[in-house]
Amino acid sequence: MTNNSNQSLPRVLVTMGEPAGIGPELIVKAAQQEFEGQLIACADPELLAQVASKLSLPLRLLPYQLGSDAAPHQPGQIWFVATPLSETVTTGELSVKNAADTLKMLKLANDLALNGQVDAIVTAPVHKANLNQVDSGFLGHTEYFAEAAGIDKVVMMLATNELRVCLQTTHLPLAQVSKAITQDSLTKTISTIIDGLARLGVSAPKIAVCGLNPHAGEGGLLGKEDDEIIQPVIEQFAEIGHQVSGPYPADTLFTPQKRARFDIFLAMYHDQGLPVVKAAGFGQCANITLGLPYIRTSVDHGTALDIANDFSASADSLCYAINYALSLAEGKLPG
Repeated sequence: MTNNSNQSLPRVLVTMGEPAGIGPELIVKAAQQEFEGQLIACADPELLAQVASKLSLPLRLLPYQLGSDAAPHQPGQIWFVATPLSETVTTGELSVKNAADTLKMLKLANDLALNGQVDAIVTAPVHKANLNQVDSGFLGHTEYFAEAAGIDKVVMMLATNELRVCLQTTHLPLAQVSKAITQDSLTKTISTIIDGLARLGVSAPKIAVCGLNPHAGEGGLLGKEDDEIIQPVIEQFAEIGHQVSGPYPADTLFTPQKRARFDIFLAMYHDQGLPVVKAAGFGQCANITLGLPYIRTSVDHGTALDIANDFSASADSLCYAINYALSLAEGKLPG
């Protein structure tokens, strides 16, 4: 491969996530696969080496030089940006002493992406409660990167090759969801979806909007939010030529026939939309943040502390998220 072709290779930075979880294991296992780009770990290299040894897998660790041309990935090796941990990791056991270091990884990833040193970020799972002990405002990757990048509005999208679901609200207690859905917030969400998909080559997406209440409120009998908040916003977008429709009852919206009619679905809250997409493709599903000035994808699962010490986790979702990020970096939206 010539140097000119190397320059066009996407550079994907993979953050390690919770060091006591399955993140380090997933990176080591993913490094054994083939990718059409450069794979860079934002991690403690000593921990990766230890995990590779436990897995009896080869892992050649190469320090990533900022500003260097992209280099093709080779199975069994990975470049790294060193982010040392304060305390020795006991796999499966959380330590708040490493929480600040995990946040430093996320900050470094954001800075490298903003400065164009990497073309995409892929995140392994973090333990939100553990990070919240050192940053009381931490709610998740999506919210963190939005604030770090100085972006007012981002949207979480979960996607397989056949189904894409966005969320109006993300990591919010169910009791707070209805108050968080306003005409202004919904307008911003739909605008972000339209703009985000346009950047990925989908210029006129067909968007199906879920209702909040059972049967989309049943004409106000089961709640007024669908008629008084959601419907007017949908009509405003339709009036200016966008293909936005709804609100549809969520219990019948995700049938194969209706899924074939739309490019993307907007659910009102976390557990309205995500169970559907994860059931459709768990392990072959990526979390994408629309609205950021860079590409960010993630896995579709958590830290799995309960099985971390078994070293039996599947890296399928991380590999899918990496390949999804590589496709986006090349201007291609999978599916």
